[in-house]
Amino acid sequence: MVITLAIYLLPNKIILSQIITIAFSILFFIHSVEKVEGLRVNEFYRIIAYQIILLVYCNINYCWTETNKRKKFTANRELLDLSAKDPLTGIYNRAKFDDEIKRWTSFSERYGNSFSLILFDIDDFKGINDNYGHLVGDVVIKKVAATINKSIRDTDIFARWGGDEFVLLLPNTDIQQAEEMAERMREYIRNISYEPDIKITCSFGVAAYDKNDTIQSLLRKADKLLLLAKESGKDRVAVSEVKSTTSQI
Repeated sequence: MVITLAIYLLPNKIILSQIITIAFSILFFIHSVEKVEGLRVNEFYRIIAYQIILLVYCNINYCWTETNKRKKFTANRELLDLSAKDPLTGIYNRAKFDDEIKRWTSFSERYGNSFSLILFDIDDFKGINDNYGHLVGDVVIKKVAATINKSIRDTDIFARWGGDEFVLLLPNTDIQQAEEMAERMREYIRNISYEPDIKITCSFGVAAYDKNDTIQSLLRKADKLLLLAKESGKDRVAVSEVKSTTSQI
C-alpha cells in the first residue's frame, strides 16, 4: 500500500501509475498465495479489498487535484486576459500594446523583420459626445473597434490607445502594405450604419519601423502623420514623412 501511494505521487503520470500499481498488486497477490503459509481465504480477500479501496481513493484524489488545477489555471488565464483588454471595446489596452511593441522592436532589431504602425482616431468625436451624449459616443467607439477587429489578421496587434484613438501594429508588413490596410479600414468605417443616423469617419497616420527608430520616435512619426491627415481635411490616410495619400470619397 505504501508503494502504491508512492507511485501515485509521480506528477502527470496517472496512466503509468495505474498500470504499475495494478501489475504490482497482481504480482503481490500471486506471491502472497504462494509464499505466505496459513493465509486464510477471507484474509486474502480483505487484502484485495484494501488494495482496491486504495486504488479508488488514489484515482479520486488525483481527479480532484487535477480538476482544481485546471480551474485555477483557467481563472489565472482569464485574469491575465482581462488585464490585457480594454473594458469598453474588448480589444487590447495600451499596457498590452506597450509590451507588444517592445517585443517587436527587439525582434526587428535582431532579425531585420519589418513592421508598421497605423494610428487613427474618430473624426469630430467631441461633437458626437456633445450632440448625442457619451453613451452614444461609447457605442460608436465599440462599433469602430469591432469593425476593425474583424478585418485584421490574427497576428496583428490592435489596441485602444486612449479615448477615441486606436493603434494597430502590423508584423512583417512594409509601408505600402500598411497603407493599403489603412485605406481598407477607412472604407470599412465610413460604410458602417450607426444609430442614430450619423456619419462616422476616421483619419489615419501610417509609419514603418526603421532601424534608426526608437519606440518613441516611431510613435511620434505616426502621431504627426495622423495630425497631418486631420489638417488635410480628415477621412484620410497620411503615409510616411515624405509621402501622403489623401483620398476622400
